[in-house]
Amino acid sequence: MSPIGIVHLVFSLLALVLGAVVLRIPKGTRWHRTWGHGYVWCMIGVIGTSFAMYRLTGRPGPFHLAAAVGAVTVAGGLWTALGRRPPKHWILAHATWMAWSYVGLCAAFVAESMTRFVMPLIAPSLQANALWPLFWTLVAVGSFSVFGVGAWLIRRRLPGAVAGTPAAMRRDRELLRAAEAEVGPGPAEPRADR
Repeated sequence: MSPIGIVHLVFSLLALVLGAVVLRIPKGTRWHRTWGHGYVWCMIGVIGTSFAMYRLTGRPGPFHLAAAVGAVTVAGGLWTALGRRPPKHWILAHATWMAWSYVGLCAAFVAESMTRFVMPLIAPSLQANALWPLFWTLVAVGSFSVFGVGAWLIRRRLPGAVAGTPAAMRRDRELLRAAEAEVGPGPAEPRADR
């Protein structure tokens, strides 16, 4: 495996773990944001390194298109959270974009697994003209299966997962204010009594 491939693999595995954590913990909390930042940085690494790899086809191909779609989903998630857009529904929009970025990552994992593990096992028993059609069929079936399960989970679970987010965000802010009141303002904040 090339050095860029190793970096891509490390970012991918970290993003898979961090994304799973972000999806499981309460939304809108400090921990959600902290783990989420790690996920986003790993996804930037995954997407960036994917555009540097051309081993399979020798030129840009379907996996590069998938990486571009992944970049759009991560950017959409960032834009909705940082810009609080759309104003009344930004939380659900952010969660939807980010959930789809994770589904895409899982689909890419399945496609890569087909490339690295399944095809080497079955390739020796096939004729050369059957390899590419079988490869793309396995990648498509695996990826679309992940997208189907992901769509079902997003539709079924995401609204409930984000329902408590505004309250969690308020609690987090209240805890931060209480901690600041005990310790005093930070170095960049002037005291109100001066």
